Amino acid sequence: MSYEELHGVIRSLQVQFMGLNIHILLHGLTALVTALLVWRLWRFTISPKIHPDDPKELPYWIPVIGHGFAFFRSSDSLIAKASEYFGTKEPYSLTVFGNTLYIVTEPHHTTEVYKNDETLSFEMFVQDLFTSNGYSRKGLDATYAKLPRDKSGFPNPQGVSFGSFVQQMHMHQLYPGKNLQVLEDNFRNWFDRNLSLLELKKMCSQYATIGNDGSIEMLLGRWCSDISIRSGEDAYFGDMLSRINPTLADDFIAFDDLGWQVLYQYPSFLSREMSAARAKVQHSFREYLKIPQKQRSASGAIWLINAMEDEAKALGVCTEDIAVLLFNIYWVISTNTRKVAFWLLVNLLYAPSLIDVVRAETSSAFQGDELVNPSHLWANCPQLENIWHETLRLCSNAASVRHVDRDTVIGGKLMREGNRIMIPYRQLHFETSVYGADSHRFRPDRFGESNKGTALTRGPSWRPFGGGKTLCTGRHAAKRATLIFVATLLRRFNIEMIGNPPLPEPDLGRPVLGISSFQKGHDLTVRLSVRKRV
Repeated sequence: MSYEELHGVIRSLQVQFMGLNIHILLHGLTALVTALLVWRLWRFTISPKIHPDDPKELPYWIPVIGHGFAFFRSSDSLIAKASEYFGTKEPYSLTVFGNTLYIVTEPHHTTEVYKNDETLSFEMFVQDLFTSNGYSRKGLDATYAKLPRDKSGFPNPQGVSFGSFVQQMHMHQLYPGKNLQVLEDNFRNWFDRNLSLLELKKMCSQYATIGNDGSIEMLLGRWCSDISIRSGEDAYFGDMLSRINPTLADDFIAFDDLGWQVLYQYPSFLSREMSAARAKVQHSFREYLKIPQKQRSASGAIWLINAMEDEAKALGVCTEDIAVLLFNIYWVISTNTRKVAFWLLVNLLYAPSLIDVVRAETSSAFQGDELVNPSHLWANCPQLENIWHETLRLCSNAASVRHVDRDTVIGGKLMREGNRIMIPYRQLHFETSVYGADSHRFRPDRFGESNKGTALTRGPSWRPFGGGKTLCTGRHAAKRATLIFVATLLRRFNIEMIGNPPLPEPDLGRPVLGISSFQKGHDLTVRLSVRKRV
C-alpha cells in the first residue's frame, strides 16, 4: 500500500471516528437536557402539587447551585425578583449552593418568627461569627456552657450560659437609665471637645482640604466614618485604645469595608486584605487587655466592657478570645453609626430646608454652642425624630436569620428542620401598603402624627433593629450618639455640598450588620464653615 493510500485510510478512519464522537456527544447532550427537563418538571411542577404545604421554590436551572451566584451578587435584587415572580406575601424558598433558605416578607408572618423560641434559633449564627473572627473552640464551649443560677458576678436567674445572658448585660448598660446616661455623657463630652474648627483641622488633616477662609472641604462619608468610630471608641473604651493605636479608626474602616467577607465566610486565600486589617484591630485589643483594668477604667472604659471581660475570665476564656469578644463589640457599635450619620446628613443636604427646621427645633437644647440638655433632642424634637425614622427606613439593609431546629409552620407553610429562615428588612420597609406609593422617596412627614407615624414605628413592618431575641440592644445608644453629633454639628457649622452631585445610591449587593453603605464613587464632597449667629 502506497503512502497516499495509507494516508487516505487513516483520514477515512478519522472522519468516521469524529462522526462517532459527535454522535455520542449529541446523544449525551440529549440525555442530559432530557434529564434536566425531567428534573425541573419534577422539582417545580409535580413536587409542589404533592407537597402543597411547603413554601414554593423560585425555579432555577442548575441543580445544587440554584440561585447561589445571584444571592451573593445581590440578595436584595434576587429577593425583589422572587417577590415579584410569586406575586403574593406567602413565604417562599430559595436554593443557595445546596442550602434551602425560606424567605418571609409578610409583616405578621415575621412576628410569628420572632415569637418562636422553641423550634427556631439564632445562637448558631452568633457562634459562626465568633469563630470566623478567630474565637477558639475551647473558648466557644466555655462561653455557651450552662452556668449555675447562683454564680458570682452578673445575675443569672435562669441558669443559662454566658453567651446567652450577655444580652442582659448589654441591656443593663444600654437601656434608658443611669448606665446609658454615662454613655450619653461620654458622647456629648467627646463631640463638645472635638466639633471645633481647630480640632477638626487636626483630626481630618489626612483627607481634608483647608480653605483660605478657614473652611474645611472633605468627603462626607470618610469624615462621618472617622468621627463616628472615634467617638464610639472613646465613649465605650475610654481614650486608652487611641493611645495604643492612634490609627485604629483607619484600620477598622479598612476591615469594615470588606467585613461582608466575614459574613459570607470567604476562604482565607480570597480575603487576605480583610484578614490583614482585622488582625491590626484585634492586635490593638490584645494590647489593650495587657493594661491593668483599673487603669483602663480610669481612662473611661464603661461598666459593660469590664464586666464582660470579668465574666469571660471567670470561665477560663483566654486573653486572645476576650480580644475577639471586644473586637466584635467594637465592630457592632462602629459599623452602623458611621453609616446612619452619613445617610442622615445626606438626606438633610438634599432637602436643605430641613436643616433650618432641625436647628430651630434643637435650639432649646443648647446654651450658646454647648449642648446642655441632650434629652431634648429625642424627647421634644418631633421633626428630627421623623427624619431619624425615615433615614433608618431607607438605609436599613440587614436581615434576621433563624435556624429551623424542628419542623415549624410559619404563615401557613411548613418550614422543614435543618433549613434557614430569612427576614429581609428592606422588603418590609418599602411595603407600599404600609408606607405609601412613594415608599422609595425620602419623606419624613410620613412618620408625623397626622400620618399615623406612631403606628408605623410600632407595626410589624418596622424592623430597622430586628426583633424578638435579636432586637438590637444598642439602638438607644446609637440614636442618641447620632443625634448629638448632628445637632451639635448644625449648631456650630454651616454644611454644604460642593457642586451638584446625584443622590448617593446605597450599596445593596453586600451583606451588612444593619445599615447599608453607599456605592463606590458615590461619596459627597462637603464644605464646613463656622456658623455666624446674630
